[in-house]
Amino acid sequence: MSTNRLYRIEGKVFSHDQLLEYCRNMAGEPDNDQDGNTLFPPWKRQVYAFIRQFMDEGSGPITQRTSGTTGDPKKYELDRGAMVVSARKTLDFFSLKPGDRVLLCLPVEYIAGKMVVVRALVGGLDLVMSEPSGRPLQSVDGHFRFASMVPLQLFESLQAGDDLSRTGKLLVGGGELHPAVRSRLEGMNRPEVFESFAMTETYTHFALRRINGPRPDRDFHLLKGVSIRTDERGCLVVDVPGVTAGAVVTNDLVEIGGDGASFRWLGRIDNVIKTGGIKVIPELLEKRIGALLEQECLILPGADEKLGRKIILLVEYPGANPPLEAWTGLLRRHLSAHENPRQLIPVREIPRNASFKPDRMAALKMVSSMDSGIFPENSFGIH
Repeated sequence: MSTNRLYRIEGKVFSHDQLLEYCRNMAGEPDNDQDGNTLFPPWKRQVYAFIRQFMDEGSGPITQRTSGTTGDPKKYELDRGAMVVSARKTLDFFSLKPGDRVLLCLPVEYIAGKMVVVRALVGGLDLVMSEPSGRPLQSVDGHFRFASMVPLQLFESLQAGDDLSRTGKLLVGGGELHPAVRSRLEGMNRPEVFESFAMTETYTHFALRRINGPRPDRDFHLLKGVSIRTDERGCLVVDVPGVTAGAVVTNDLVEIGGDGASFRWLGRIDNVIKTGGIKVIPELLEKRIGALLEQECLILPGADEKLGRKIILLVEYPGANPPLEAWTGLLRRHLSAHENPRQLIPVREIPRNASFKPDRMAALKMVSSMDSGIFPENSFGIH
């Protein structure tokens, strides 16, 4: 980091040395007073400790663990130079300028939170901190040029009626948007909402798509300098010069656009179901069926003597008396034989993890318990 650059935190301006000393002092503040009242919250101490570590290369390597949502958790040593390159790509994409107020409401123990801080340091942005919580705008005042949130924060903010338009550009990542949340966001003109495609190996996002406004994006668009291709499985391979150590192979099935600078995500190869010798991508079929039934759906595999694997369909239906005959008729008319589910199970709520992604393992366990004659409260007990 340049020693001549100016840095901004919550309206205060610092030189390089001033910020290091300020972070050293803040990170050393006591947690509580003599009566046990909180003086300095641990989450904020972690932010200052990370700023100090990032700016002082003599403090040693910056370690990071992946979330483990798509595989076993892994430990990485983050490269400061790569973090700077990644930060500049985001600054350029969103046209962020020195002095712009940006909101940090993600924990810095994760790469997404760390990169919000790095972008502010690299771009001279005014970093405003809010305790990582379901409603981050509740504890801060004013407007922000840019903010990053996870789906749970958006869900709780919308439920509580918090004014998301206080942010000019809003980046969503770290999980899957619930269809009801996505629908509400799509109806807003402000903030400009962007969905990210990211992984720890690429130091957060390398592709973005806007999901609201008059012309929302259908595909993800690559940040400048990023190159992609598919391997023999049809899975995405990404290279971010200056960030990744060569090409990163993923398990994400994609279709690359004709311009080579965009792609459409199809699903995870781990989830592909081979039924009767034909491969079905659950995520694609879920979208089609969801549009037909106007309900949230989840496709799961099941054992079948004839087909090898069969398609099981969970349909989220919070009301009483799900219209099974009407659903079955729609599916028979609009789906091919190999796409039609062999088992249809209405549930009041599809199992989801903390990131709002469908929890397929939990759903499979639920179906297995039903096959054993045990019906969870979440289900209607109908096969």
